[in-house]
Amino acid sequence: MIALGIGQQFFNANIFRRDWQKQGEIYWQMAWRMPALEPNTVLLTHQMPIDYETDLSFTAPINWMYAPDYTRSNLPYIFLYTEKRIGGPTLPALEKDIEIFYPYRTVDFRSSTSNAVVIYMPQNGCLRVLDPNRDDEEIYSREPNVLTDAIHLSDLSRIISNPEQPAIPPFFSEPEHGWCYYFAKAELAQQQSDYQQVASLGNEAIGLEFSPEDPTEWLVFIEGFALIGDLQTAQNLSNIILESDSRIRRGVCTVWEQIQVKSQEGSGQEIEAILLSLGCNP
Repeated sequence: MIALGIGQQFFNANIFRRDWQKQGEIYWQMAWRMPALEPNTVLLTHQMPIDYETDLSFTAPINWMYAPDYTRSNLPYIFLYTEKRIGGPTLPALEKDIEIFYPYRTVDFRSSTSNAVVIYMPQNGCLRVLDPNRDDEEIYSREPNVLTDAIHLSDLSRIISNPEQPAIPPFFSEPEHGWCYYFAKAELAQQQSDYQQVASLGNEAIGLEFSPEDPTEWLVFIEGFALIGDLQTAQNLSNIILESDSRIRRGVCTVWEQIQVKSQEGSGQEIEAILLSLGCNP
């Protein structure tokens, strides 16, 4: 019995150790991808890949990260799970201009669904910000409706890309820079239309032999390489995605259609040929 008890304690300790490590990964990926946020921002997702924290469990650390000089007043930020809150008093519907009010312990949060940023972090993947202007409803159409129905609310202008005081997660040391660091910084550069930086980050990550567990994370680099004129690398990465999971074809084709719209004159025929080779409908 004593041995069983010790074994159970060791098992539980490992569970909470992994949970703590995962929390650190989440907060640092938020900080890398969203260096600062406008006050009164609502962070929305359907759920996070962690077992022991609720949406409101994230709210206090997020406020410490993004408002380290906060004094007692209305709370600047809140984190809500659409899966849990949709249809309730805090989040009646996933429509714009709906007031959000939540009494959080001794303070209140007051804002609107029009001040939202929608994020997504799969079980085996990196945190990402979802963008309606990049047809993310289409790219992530296989995900639950409680996530995809919120994408149209996501306002990336609420992310401050180059703040004087970037967010630093409390309690957690910055982890080594692996694939998710390069992915987060590439998404941030993409948001600023800095495709040279996206490609540079992609080349650095590839050179370090990093690669994603979730192949959709190549999509940001496909766009970056294509829009600086390196169509061959972009096509090669597209083939890597489709070889690993052909179900992602819809996302790959959506990105190439965006590339076709944004690309420089003179590359139209080559892009059309790539679309055909990837099995995308013209």
